[in-house]
Amino acid sequence: MYEMIVPGKYPVQVPPHLAGTVAVSLGRRLAWRILATIIYGTLDVLLTFAPFYLLFIYRMSLDTFNTLNVITGVMAFAWLAFVILKLVRTGASPLMALTGVRWVRYDSGAPAGWAGLGKLLLQSIIGMLTFGVGSIIICFASMDEMNRTWFDRTLGIVPINTKAGRDTYKTPAPEPEEKPEPVVHPWNATSSAAASLPPVPTVPEKETETVHVPWGSAIPDPSPAAPSVPSAAASAPAPSSDYIGATPWSTSGTGVSTPAPEVSEPPLSFTPPSSSYSGSASASSHHEDDDDDRTQLGVRYDTARVTFDTGVDYPFGGSIVLGRNPVAPASRPTASPVPVDDPDRTVSKTHVVLTATREGVLVEDLHSTGGTVVVHADGQETPVLPGSPVLAAPGDTVRYGQRSVVVNG
Repeated sequence: MYEMIVPGKYPVQVPPHLAGTVAVSLGRRLAWRILATIIYGTLDVLLTFAPFYLLFIYRMSLDTFNTLNVITGVMAFAWLAFVILKLVRTGASPLMALTGVRWVRYDSGAPAGWAGLGKLLLQSIIGMLTFGVGSIIICFASMDEMNRTWFDRTLGIVPINTKAGRDTYKTPAPEPEEKPEPVVHPWNATSSAAASLPPVPTVPEKETETVHVPWGSAIPDPSPAAPSVPSAAASAPAPSSDYIGATPWSTSGTGVSTPAPEVSEPPLSFTPPSSSYSGSASASSHHEDDDDDRTQLGVRYDTARVTFDTGVDYPFGGSIVLGRNPVAPASRPTASPVPVDDPDRTVSKTHVVLTATREGVLVEDLHSTGGTVVVHADGQETPVLPGSPVLAAPGDTVRYGQRSVVVNG
């Protein structure tokens, strides 16, 4: 961020070539004008009336009088040429340099050149047409935040104070700050897809549901009403298709079995919940094995690839949100935040959302301060208004603040 100091006002942001300069105050501007009026007025009187004084008082000859007029005319023309040359080359006449005033160009910081001479001619013409009042009124009524008058803005001139701040004519502009590359986090397709899946409903316990114990045939019936039998093999129920017929601790066909290990809590059969879950316990139990054994699919995103203005190539799927400290907005809760480093603070904290589609990238501005513009491949610009997304095709540029990305596909 580069600033110009303005006496009596707040500092203003300026291009890098004007960094550290100080605007000319109103008092310094008046001092230069008053000094120029006194000096040039006195010289004009002397050069005009001195020859006549010498002619009539000292009885100067006519030939001497004419010679003196020629000499004074040549001297005046030479001084005027010197002043113009000085003003065009350095942006300051000798009296301006004496008071610390210099005219420079706003777009480059170089001396104003012929624009300075044009400013003097324009002020002189308006002054002659309005008897000197028009130029004064325009200067006082049209000053902006940089103390520039209408004449300055029309000709692209900035008056600077060379005695208080940096003189762009003598001191080169500072080197622009290197902007670090934006911190880019890789997109995780698994986590992004999982975050967008709907929550799985919880299946309530069914009181009437029969619990299948795979090794129930190896565990004695704990019911007190069971009759006493002489053999453990005779007391075991007949195995069915739902049970395991033999266990590692049983001997099939011998009538002798080893005691089963103690089971504190036998594992139950697990059935994944179905997306079409019904509150009826009887309907659930009938379709448990057929309808609920289905694989849930993740969300599939279209993919795109953009290139940041720092040269970083960034592929992504779904949505990403760009900003100095971005947070996924309510409209795009699954958007992946991509922080962008911006020392000039032209990018908002949460600036813009980019969504990959089959046709290109959908650009959505998030009420940013610096605004968002889509610059198409043919040079046409389309502003992106909040709530009105714009589709950026491959080859288009998305400009947000003073940063930009190019859509590659």
